[in-house]
Amino acid sequence: MLDAVASRERDKLVTLFTETEGKIRGIAHGAARSVKRFGGRLERLSRVKASYFEKEGQDLVRLDDLELIEESFRLQQDLVVAAALAYVSEVAGEFVREKEADGRYYRLLGATLDAFRAGVGAAVVLRYFEFWTARLHGIFPDLEACDVCRGGFTEAGARVLVADGTGMCSKCSRGAGGPSLPLGRSALSAVDAFRRSKPSALGNLAFEKAALREVEAAAGGALVSFTGRPFRSSDFLRQVLPEGTR
Repeated sequence: MLDAVASRERDKLVTLFTETEGKIRGIAHGAARSVKRFGGRLERLSRVKASYFEKEGQDLVRLDDLELIEESFRLQQDLVVAAALAYVSEVAGEFVREKEADGRYYRLLGATLDAFRAGVGAAVVLRYFEFWTARLHGIFPDLEACDVCRGGFTEAGARVLVADGTGMCSKCSRGAGGPSLPLGRSALSAVDAFRRSKPSALGNLAFEKAALREVEAAAGGALVSFTGRPFRSSDFLRQVLPEGTR
């Protein structure tokens, strides 16, 4: 469940991210007035089994029933986590395609929620989510080696070209046209952990705050650049997360 917003007086417009059919949008009739109709099954990022009717030629399906598989209500009780989940939901809603399966991204979203349930810090989970969202959609480098010379990164770290997401060593970046963003050694170590670890295990690792801010600027910035606008949930997230990280 990505989102559910009021539609007309009695209904709710529901956006689902399904494993086999991608993003599906539908109307939950009566859900805006009756808690009993769908109840907590319309909580953002709850995991549900949906029964719906799809009429040919119409974009919206009719949601007949939702069976709750895994709730998100208890996660939403923490203000920081609730703000982080709103951001995750908004980003996912932009990158999930209508009625097009994306198993890898579906699993990423599930793993992200598992990390929150495991108590991993919100800033770490969000950086993981941003990195892999950008990677899976081809707008960010893997940062295992320089995309230009294929050499490894030195103590000087790497730079990511804003225009096209090319990851470069410090030497190759000198001849690159356009602005680039730095990723120091600590930031590259964080990205390496993101590549190799499940997010629920990241709570056992230590990350420098400055490194997470660099990952946010580069990977999170790539998401904003791709969509062409800032995410609405970012402002509130910045207010509740420590150190001003989104």
